[in-house]
Amino acid sequence: MKSKLLILLLLLVTHLGWAQNAHFWDGIESFDGPTDENPVLAAQIDFYFDKMVAPLPDSITPEIDRLVERTSFNPDLRDFILWHLLEKYRHPEYMSQDQVFVWLYDHYFSRLEIKDLNAANLAMIRDKAETFRRLALFNLAPDFAINDSVDLHSIESEFTVLFFYDHDCDVCQKEMQDLDSITVQQPEIKIITIDMNTDDARVDILYNLYDIETTPLIYVLDKNKRIIAKKIQAKQIPLVL
Repeated sequence: MKSKLLILLLLLVTHLGWAQNAHFWDGIESFDGPTDENPVLAAQIDFYFDKMVAPLPDSITPEIDRLVERTSFNPDLRDFILWHLLEKYRHPEYMSQDQVFVWLYDHYFSRLEIKDLNAANLAMIRDKAETFRRLALFNLAPDFAINDSVDLHSIESEFTVLFFYDHDCDVCQKEMQDLDSITVQQPEIKIITIDMNTDDARVDILYNLYDIETTPLIYVLDKNKRIIAKKIQAKQIPLVL
C-alpha cells in the first residue's frame, strides 16, 4: 500500500511540475521590453532552466525549442534568448551540459540569421562546439604524448585521471593533495599530472585538445580511455567511480 501511495505522490509531483512549466512563459507573446540588455529577462531564463527543467541535455533542448517557437514572432527577443543560453552553456554547471552548446550551434547559430552574429564570432562558436563535441562524455579521450616514450592510450590502468595544473596555483596544490589521498585508497587509479606552466611546446597543443581555459582541470577516463567525468573536483572522483 505504501509503495502505491509513493508512486501516486511522485506522479502528482511530476504532473504539477509539468503544469508549472506549461504556464511559466504565459504572456511572452506580448513581450515588448528591451532586448539589448535586460537583466530581469536574463534572470527569468536562468531560473527556468536551472530550477524548473531537469539538468540534462535531453530535457533542456526541447524546452529551448518550445521557447524559441513561442518567441519567433519577435526576432530580437528570440535572439536575446539564444545568445543568453549560448553563453550560459559555454560554462555549464554540470559536465554534460556543454552538449547544449553544441546543440544550439547545430540547430540555431549555424542555420539562422541572428542579431550580432557575424563570420568571426560564428567561427569561434563553431570551433568551441566542435571542441565540446569531441570531448563529450563517453567519447575516446584525445591521445597525446605523456613523455618521449609513452602516450596516454598506451597506459594500462582501470581508471586514469588527467590533472592539468599550474605549479604556481594554490588551488592546484590543494587538489594535488586530494588526488594523492584518493590514490592511496584506490590504487587502481593512475594519475597523470601535466603542468601547464612550462615552456614545453607539447603543452600548447593541450589547451585546445582538452579545452583548458583555467587550472586546475580534471578528466577521468575508464580503462578504454573513454571520458567518464570531466571538470570536476578531486574529491568528487570517488563518487564518479
